[in-house]
Formats: sequence, C-alpha cells, structure tokens
Amino acid sequence: VAIKKINLQGLRKKELKANEFMVMKMNKNPNLVNFLDGYLVDTQFWLVMDYMDGGTLSHVISKTYLSEDEMAAISRE
Repeated sequence: VAIKKINLQGLRKKELKANEFMVMKMNKNPNLVNFLDGYLVDTQFWLVMDYMDGGTLSHVISKTYLSEDEMAAISRE
C-alpha cells in the first residue's frame, strides 16, 4: 500500500482534499489507483491506496513529453 499524507490546514485546501477523497472512494476502475481507507491524524488526512510503482502523477507529467495523440489515448482509457 501507499499512504498519501494531506495537510488539512486552511479551509480551501480542506475542501479540495475532501473532494479528492470522495472521488477516489466512489470510483473503482482498473486504470486508477484504488482507495482503500482514510484516517484523520492530528492536522493530516492519510489516504491509504494501492501502491503503484513509478512515482506520483505530477512527477511523471513534469518529466515526460507526450504527443497530442498519446495524451488522447491515455485520456480515453
């Protein structure tokens, strides 16, 4: 498993992170990392998810160039 620790300080961030939690909880798809559980620890929310090798999506996106056709194929999936 992987644990994503989300800092809940700041109202706007709380709303965005709660939305992320709800989307992950409601969507089961073989092409998405599955949400397993969540815990509130002090001022952090810990999301427990399936582990996926390769790093975070934002890291991969910042280091990878995709053509428009590749982006379309990935988005379609």
